[in-house]
Amino acid sequence: MQQPWDTSPQPPAATDDRDDLHRLGAAYRRLRRVATFTALGYFVVFLFLSGYAPSMMTGNITGGLTIGLVLGLLQLPVALAAIALYERIARNRVDPLAAAIRERAEQAAAAAAARPERQSRSGRPVWQQPTGGART
Repeated sequence: MQQPWDTSPQPPAATDDRDDLHRLGAAYRRLRRVATFTALGYFVVFLFLSGYAPSMMTGNITGGLTIGLVLGLLQLPVALAAIALYERIARNRVDPLAAAIRERAEQAAAAAAARPERQSRSGRPVWQQPTGGART
C-alpha cells in the first residue's frame, strides 16, 4: 500500500497474478486426480475382480497363464501409462502457466531491484528508520 508521503512508484495491483496462481493450482489438482484415478482405478478393478469373480480370474488363457496373472502383470504398463499421462498433461497445461507466473515474478523482481533505495536525512534507508517510540 502506498502512503501519501511515499513518492516511489508502486507496481500495479497483482490481481492478475492471483488469478494465474488460482488457475495453476486448479490445473495441478486436476492433473493429480487424472493420474491417481488412472492408476488406482485399474488396481481397484483388479481387486474387485479378484474378490468377486474368482472363476473368471482363474480362467486359463494358454497353458498355465491365467486371466488374473495377465491382469496383474498389466498393472506395470498401466502405472507407466499414468506416469506418461501425468507428464503430458503437466507439459501441456501446468508448465506454461508456471512459466508465465515465473517470468512475471522475475520481471517484477528486476524492476524492484532497479529502483534506487531512498535515503533519509540520517543516511539510513527509509525502511531502517525507527517508527516512533524508540529513540536511537
